[in-house]
Amino acid sequence: MSAVQIGLAGAAAVMVQTALVWSVSANLDLPLVVVVLAALSRGPLTGLWMGTAVGFVQDMLSGGIVGVSGLCKSVVGVAAGVAGERLLVTASWQRSLILVAATFVHAGCFFGTYAFIPTTMPIGDWQDVAVQGVVNALVGSMAIVVAGNAPRWGRRTRGRVGLGAGSWREKHAR
Repeated sequence: MSAVQIGLAGAAAVMVQTALVWSVSANLDLPLVVVVLAALSRGPLTGLWMGTAVGFVQDMLSGGIVGVSGLCKSVVGVAAGVAGERLLVTASWQRSLILVAATFVHAGCFFGTYAFIPTTMPIGDWQDVAVQGVVNALVGSMAIVVAGNAPRWGRRTRGRVGLGAGSWREKHAR
C-alpha cells in the first residue's frame, strides 16, 4: 500500500466510524483496524504517524479529550509495526490475532490514560473489549481478503465496457 492509499483508508475509517457511532451502537474500532494493518504492512513509523493522525481526528470528532486516542493508537501502531517486523506475520489468522491483542492494548492504554485525568472515566468493561477485539479481527480479515484479491478482480474486469458489451459487439459486427 502506498502512503496515499493508507491516508485515504485512515480518512475513510474515521468517517465510517463517526457515521456508525451516530447511527447505530457498533462495537467496532475501524480506525484502530486501519492503523494496525498499516503498521503490519509498512512498519512502526507508519503505525506511529497513522495512529497519531487518525486518533487526533477521531478525538476532534468525538468530543472527548483531544490527544488520548491519538496517544493510544500511536502506541498500538508502533507495537503492531514492531511485531510485524520481528515476527513472521503472513497468514490472515496471525494478523487477526494481532488485531485482538492490539484491541486489548488500546483499551488498557485508553482506560489507563483516563485514570490519570481528573474527569469522568469512560464507561466500559473488559467483556466489551473482548467483543470489540473479535469484531475488529473479523473486519480486519475481510479487509485483508478484499485487498489481496482486488488486483485479480481488476484484471478480470479490465476491458469490459458494460454488461454483455463484448457479446453485443461480436453479434453486430458480422
